[in-house]
Amino acid sequence: MACYFFSQPLPHLFFYFVLFSSLTPFVFPLSTVSISEISNKTLVCALVNVPGATQSSLNCSSFPSGIQIPSNSKTSFSAIVGGDGFLCGLISLSLSPATSTLVCWRFSVNGTIMSYKRIYQRLALSQLEAGNSVTCGLVNTTNRLECWPRRKFRSVDQNFSSMAVGEDFVCGLLEYGNIACLGSYKAVVGQFPKGNYSAIAAGSRHACAINFTGELDCWGMPGEKPPQGEFISMALGENRGCALRTNETVVCWGQGNFSLPERLRETRFSTIEAKRKVFCGVQKSDFSLYCWGNENFNPNSIVFKSVLPGPCRSSCGLDDIIGGSGRWCPEGQQICRHSKSNIGNSVPPAVAPPPPPTLEKRCKWSGKMIAFLVVGCVGSLILLLVVGFFLFKYCKCRGCRVHDSGRLDGAGPGAPVEQGGGPSQPHAPQAEEASPVLEKRLSQLVSMGNAGHLEEFSLQVILEATNNFSHDKTIGTGSFGSVYQATLEDGREVAIKRAEISNTSSYADEIHRVLDSRVPPPTPFEIEAVIYIGYLAADCVTLEGRDRPSMAGVVNSLEKALAACLVHPTSLSRSTTGGST
Repeated sequence: MACYFFSQPLPHLFFYFVLFSSLTPFVFPLSTVSISEISNKTLVCALVNVPGATQSSLNCSSFPSGIQIPSNSKTSFSAIVGGDGFLCGLISLSLSPATSTLVCWRFSVNGTIMSYKRIYQRLALSQLEAGNSVTCGLVNTTNRLECWPRRKFRSVDQNFSSMAVGEDFVCGLLEYGNIACLGSYKAVVGQFPKGNYSAIAAGSRHACAINFTGELDCWGMPGEKPPQGEFISMALGENRGCALRTNETVVCWGQGNFSLPERLRETRFSTIEAKRKVFCGVQKSDFSLYCWGNENFNPNSIVFKSVLPGPCRSSCGLDDIIGGSGRWCPEGQQICRHSKSNIGNSVPPAVAPPPPPTLEKRCKWSGKMIAFLVVGCVGSLILLLVVGFFLFKYCKCRGCRVHDSGRLDGAGPGAPVEQGGGPSQPHAPQAEEASPVLEKRLSQLVSMGNAGHLEEFSLQVILEATNNFSHDKTIGTGSFGSVYQATLEDGREVAIKRAEISNTSSYADEIHRVLDSRVPPPTPFEIEAVIYIGYLAADCVTLEGRDRPSMAGVVNSLEKALAACLVHPTSLSRSTTGGST
């Protein structure tokens, strides 16, 4: 699996242009060589130049023999990749360069072709890579990652500039050279190094990247250290790897002291590819393909001749065109070659690169997130309304002073009672007991009625408003006291009733005066029943609907009134209040 360099955005173009011009060779993002493992056999395919033709041809060879060779001589492929039991080819038509078509062959265990089908036909792919069991590509215009089968890395929305595919993981370079890995293989996904890199490659269970000084950093393969030096590309297999030096020679390392065959150590290569234990490289001088890695390959034998060293392109950098490659490509296209790198002789610019930005994850609102947001907002609103309601009730109740001194007719503790049941004449002067009795009666009236709109004034305020209850302020008199006109400090005109002390007989006389003389005088219990009904009627016609009693309150008041009327104490008689005349 080859590695590829990434393109940089415009904001830091000057810095990266200076850096890349001295450090970065041109690397092909589309491979023209593929390696497939089918049972115990290896299928090596390459895009080969056909003499006299303007398009390449797909050629394959089985090692050892026994694998059915795909035949599609009429189709021109721009890239090929392979894996365990499959081979895929990318078709990019010159008449429609904005679209790509990806077709794949699948092989049975015995090496015969089991199926041939198209798996992709949409926007053009700028890169195509394959692991052992999955194929991935980068969409040219959006850098979106597409993988097949589609269940692999389905939730991926990374903006990769280049990527590499392993077994159960994908690693790629972001726009500033940061590495990001995806998948389930934690030895690679959770262990990738931090920093800025120019190239990346993946094997079955490990990955490597080249930093801006040309050095290798590898992870996922414990115990095996990559070689020292300066490199321009890599190809990784199964617990082994090979890297292309800046002088275009190859060095290999890995499990079991894996190394490049002696015959190829001085050979200069244009590109290298790998799959599991097999490695292949295109020789730079004559574009012959050599393979090594197991006993089926003889490093002295050429697998194919005239292999395309890279895909045909419409433009290359200055002096980066392979001479004579125009005859292998459609009109107006050519194959680009590696630039000579002078990493060791160049001095990095003094300007420090900008710090890599934090990778921002694109957040998409799912249905569950929207539901949580709605429920949270509604719940918060309800909580605020409840708190506001209780605060309103609390502040309102703090302005109310409700006094409850018990029954209106009840005697205070310690009051003597005559044997006949009536209250005895007080022995203390009447003036001393007048104030408590009056306060008790007033508070009882407040507690039985709707006190929500009552105000309590101090005696000093009342005295000032009535000019010390001046006779000039009197506007009326009654059996229970006089009524005075007064003006409060805020300008309100009010009427103030001043209750006057009267004895028991005066109350009885008043009652007898207003009642029908033919009807016996009421008992105190009957009077209490009438009070219940009166206040119940007053509460039922209040303007504020929330202050009206509920049906349960109405029934309760009626039951109290009825209970008061039905009381017939033996200790009291109707003559207690005096006879009527």
